[in-house]
Amino acid sequence: MDATSDEIRCPICGVGVVADVMYDEGARRDDGAPMQTADTRQVTTYSCGHVVDGSSLATADTSELDVEERPSEDTVDPPASG
Repeated sequence: MDATSDEIRCPICGVGVVADVMYDEGARRDDGAPMQTADTRQVTTYSCGHVVDGSSLATADTSELDVEERPSEDTVDPPASG
């Protein structure tokens, strides 16, 4: 990564920058909604079109995982315990 830029470049071509960070679907809950599990992998798509699969969440270095910053109005309350 260039010290003068906070853009992460494509590790394949060095031209594209991060366009999207997702996680593969992993398992599904009983209602059919996707659920992240230890086997879920980070998938990074770059503006050049390259897609790079990361390690599974169980084996990934947490300091290397990318996170999406969201404004507080986009967050949800924790589930009710019960």
